[in-house]
Amino acid sequence: MTSTSLTLWRRWRKSFACLVGILIVMLGFGEFERFPNGWVLIERTDRAIGDWIIRRSGGPVEKNELVLLGIDDASMSLDGLDPAELAASPALSLINQRFPWDRRVWAEAIDRLAGAGAKLIVLDLIFAEASDAAADAELAAAIQRHPGRVVLASVISPGGAGEGNVFMLVEPDERFLEAGPRLGYVNFYRDPVDGLERKARYTTTLGIENEGKRRSGEPEFRSLAAEVIHAMGAEVPTGDQELRFAGLDETGAADLYAPKSIYGIFTDKEWKNNYDNGKFFRDKVVMIGPVAPRFQDIHNTPMGPVTGPQLHLQAIACGLDKAFIRRLTDPWPGMILLGVVALAWTRWVSRPLVSVFGLMGIAGCVAGIVLWAGGAHSLLLPASGGLVALGFGWAVAQSYEMVTERLEKRRLRRDFRRFVSRDVADAMIAQQDEWRATAAGVKRRVVVLFSDVRGFTERSEQTDPGDLVKQLNEYLTIMVEVIFRHGGTLDKFIGDAVMAHWGALGGGSDEDHARKAVLAARDMISALARMNATWQAAGKAPFQIGVGLHLGEAIAGEIGSPDRTEFGVIGDTVNLASRLEGLTKVFHCEVIFSDEVRVASGMDDVAMDLGQVRVKGRRNPVRLFGIGDEEVVREQLKSLEHDSDGVIVMTVK
Repeated sequence: MTSTSLTLWRRWRKSFACLVGILIVMLGFGEFERFPNGWVLIERTDRAIGDWIIRRSGGPVEKNELVLLGIDDASMSLDGLDPAELAASPALSLINQRFPWDRRVWAEAIDRLAGAGAKLIVLDLIFAEASDAAADAELAAAIQRHPGRVVLASVISPGGAGEGNVFMLVEPDERFLEAGPRLGYVNFYRDPVDGLERKARYTTTLGIENEGKRRSGEPEFRSLAAEVIHAMGAEVPTGDQELRFAGLDETGAADLYAPKSIYGIFTDKEWKNNYDNGKFFRDKVVMIGPVAPRFQDIHNTPMGPVTGPQLHLQAIACGLDKAFIRRLTDPWPGMILLGVVALAWTRWVSRPLVSVFGLMGIAGCVAGIVLWAGGAHSLLLPASGGLVALGFGWAVAQSYEMVTERLEKRRLRRDFRRFVSRDVADAMIAQQDEWRATAAGVKRRVVVLFSDVRGFTERSEQTDPGDLVKQLNEYLTIMVEVIFRHGGTLDKFIGDAVMAHWGALGGGSDEDHARKAVLAARDMISALARMNATWQAAGKAPFQIGVGLHLGEAIAGEIGSPDRTEFGVIGDTVNLASRLEGLTKVFHCEVIFSDEVRVASGMDDVAMDLGQVRVKGRRNPVRLFGIGDEEVVREQLKSLEHDSDGVIVMTVK
């Protein structure tokens, strides 16, 4: 398989992993869909995102023609009024009694507001049952005096005993209906997913309320908001509409259409000072309703809690401006679309950083589209399911790639170790940045080890080549294992010679490197002794080796041609280590190392002091230490040539 076809095959496998991730998401959501609450999490997320968009972009501005007169705590207690003001106003005297107030209060409010020029007076109160006959008569008369300008509330509620769960329209008492008011039901409906009230049902039928569908020929009813919109001469919305609530970032919708105390219209002082003798209400739609906490008429909306009358006014404002939200709830198109995007992205993009930041860019674009559609066009898109499919599919593909890369690195490391030292292979794969810096060429303090088989050339002329190669490979295998066990780097094989070093890859100290190198040299001798015993028992000739060690500065890096390079060290330190290995034959030692190695390793007790030696090619003598048969070595030292300073003179390179 060529490198191009291999790359394509890997990309297809990665795309398949991405597809598996996407299918897991889709199948998971598909299974959840079978359960009643299966979609709750994703639906809640989409609703929360949509609510956030609407809160930031806002709804229709507060309309000056809509006014709320609230039945608040101040109106219930009248603590701010003195007895003279209460006595001067029949309505206030009635208000000062317990709630519900005498219906003559509402008759007086209708006459007062209509006389001031109010366009509509909306009573968000249910007058379903008769009360004091005289008071009811006065309220009915007030409604009749202002035809088409009074809107009364009805309510859709479960029927009475024996009716089961059948919903009915409960209207005002017949006496008030005969007066000819406008009617509108006050019901709002909670979102089944999160319990917030988002929608206004502007029109409905009893069939829709009970069975979810319209019955043939049945009458249609308008909500309180729809009836007001109709009375204002605007087009009435139909059915359920999700409201684009207006509000403020700090306080939500609670301060929009803030209520004014109802009692204020009955005091001459406030009527004059606050309402300009009623001119304030000219051409206004005035809603009267309960806002005091004791009524518990609080509705939780995406813009925060509002009172029932405020919710009606928001529905009126949205209906007048057609400020409605279109919310797409089916997540499947988005999941499929973004799943395809994830497949294409993982198929064609392989560079990790580009893949990560590109995916973030795609998610950002999706978020931007969702924000733009919601803020500018009141279209709320279900993006969370698609983003989950996009992210999870990509994550599965990346996880697959990470696993395969790890396996590939493990395979490469195993293969590299056949050709280069294991620590070089590890550095090339796992520490690529550090490796590049080292491979380019650095000066390091290193311990260099040379070992060589004595008399190998003569033996190769007398031994079967196959047997000799097999025996040499067995020897080199054990020697390399010893070097690796002590943390050394195998530099190269030079025929039967082995070159290794410590410190060229960085890290560690001279002391640590020297100690490991000396221990490695000793273990090489011990391992060879065990191999020799085995070989001799099998009738094979033993090997004898010498090991030389030196510590100093060397240049480390990749050395060679563009077609073939090796990592290694060069310099005087390498040359001296090689010459010390050659001196092992002269001194009849198994290991010789320099004073620099002895000082750094601190292993004074493992070797004999061979004294100062003038090595050929070096101006200054080198103090050397050797490991071997002490009696043989001491005897050999006596036979060597010394100069006038007691320095041993060598001619061996």
